[in-house]
Amino acid sequence: MVDILDLAARLEGDDPAPTPDELMLELMDLVALAFPTAIDRLTVRFVPNEDGTRPALSDLDAGGPRDAPVRPALGHTDAEVLDTINHLLGELANATQTQGGVRVLRGHLDGVGNMHGGRDLSLVEVDGTGAATVVMTRTYDASELRWLLFTPQLFAALNETAADEAVQGQRLTIALQGTARFDIDMKKAVITFSGPGREPQSWRFELLGSWLEESRRFLWGWGNDQVDQALTRRTDAVRQSSTGPGLRALSEAQLGGPEAMFSRLVRSVAVRIGATGVYRAPFAAQNGKGAMFLALFPA
Repeated sequence: MVDILDLAARLEGDDPAPTPDELMLELMDLVALAFPTAIDRLTVRFVPNEDGTRPALSDLDAGGPRDAPVRPALGHTDAEVLDTINHLLGELANATQTQGGVRVLRGHLDGVGNMHGGRDLSLVEVDGTGAATVVMTRTYDASELRWLLFTPQLFAALNETAADEAVQGQRLTIALQGTARFDIDMKKAVITFSGPGREPQSWRFELLGSWLEESRRFLWGWGNDQVDQALTRRTDAVRQSSTGPGLRALSEAQLGGPEAMFSRLVRSVAVRIGATGVYRAPFAAQNGKGAMFLALFPA
């Protein structure tokens, strides 16, 4: 998915204009965030904006099978999602005009899964009389859909660990109660907590990942070439087992988005590697401030 801040930078920067194919993939990813369960069909309707220069979102419709996994909360607000869909519709109109000489201001984008594990999309223009004309069709095969982040496979994986994540969080809160500071030894992979009237308590850790506040960028620990591989051994094993369709969020080194999204991803991984819990360690560095997410284990 295009991050909301990435989109703003792209609109203002010198990057090559995205193609209609890329934009429709991004729209598919975003629409998945607007519904409570995973989807396999969608319709995005739009009309001309107030000055008639670009399309504006008017309605969304989507659905999936009865047993579709529930979409977990990943930190994206409804307003952000709808606003970004609006931006992408404008970019899609620009892209189809540039590449095909057609600028669609009123119509709908329809998508439906096919029997081969792909998805068929069509861009339909609707004129003032209600007559519809198919302007563009595109079939994405299963390999192309691996680009999507917000998939039934990811939702199912996060739902599977949700109860254990809650238990881990409660357990670690109790264990660290009364601590006021921490000291990290990256070479020994040990974090020590201390507080008034408490004996220092040390834990072993693995680096799950780090998040930068200004850029809203997350980097998995195994994707950080500045980190000793011994600090990410278990987490990297999760990556190696998460290369199947729909699990790009667990296997791509760097992603953009809100911190809450990555906090949820690392908590799920912490369950899978048998950690006691996840500690968020804030930091300030030359490249900005942010947080490291550490999976803690008894010393």
